[in-house]
Amino acid sequence: MIKGDRVIHKARYSHPVSAVWHALTDPAALSTWLMPNDFAPTVGQRFSSTRAQTLASSKVKFSMFEPPSLLRCRWTIEGVPTTVTMRLEADGDGTLLELEHSRLTPEARPHFDDGWSHKLQADLGLVLTGERDPALSTSEEGLHRYTSLENDRRQRAEGRQGGADPT
Repeated sequence: MIKGDRVIHKARYSHPVSAVWHALTDPAALSTWLMPNDFAPTVGQRFSSTRAQTLASSKVKFSMFEPPSLLRCRWTIEGVPTTVTMRLEADGDGTLLELEHSRLTPEARPHFDDGWSHKLQADLGLVLTGERDPALSTSEEGLHRYTSLENDRRQRAEGRQGGADPT
C-alpha cells in the first residue's frame, strides 16, 4: 500500500521468526527471493545488490540491525536515498513481517509497491517453504546469485504462488 512517500506491506508466514530472519539476512537465501547481493549484516556495512533484469547495481548501507526483529538500511536508488525497514514479530506459531520503504519518489512508488508485494507474498514464501533452495545459490567474487530465477518466473506465470498470507 502506498501511504505518502512510503510503501508499506505486511505479511504473515507460518514459520518461526528465526527462519524468516535467516531468509532476510543470509546472503544465499536473500539472493533466492530478492536479488544478487554481497550482503554482510552489520551496522555501517555497505553492500551492493543487482537487479537481475537490468543488472543495475544499488548501494545499501545498514543503519539498524537488531536480530531477530529489526533491520533498517539506506538504499540509494538511481541517486535517491531511500530507507527500507523490516520488522519481525512472533505471531503464535508464525511470524508477522512489516516492511516500510520510505522516501521514494512519486514515480518509483507504484513500481516498489508492486515489487515488494510480489517479493513478500510469493518469492520469500517460496524460500521459507523450501521450494527455492538457497543451497543452489552461487557466489562469484563475493556476489551471491540464484541461478534458477528464470525457472521460478515461468512457474509463477503458470499460477504457482508462495507461502505468505496478506494481512
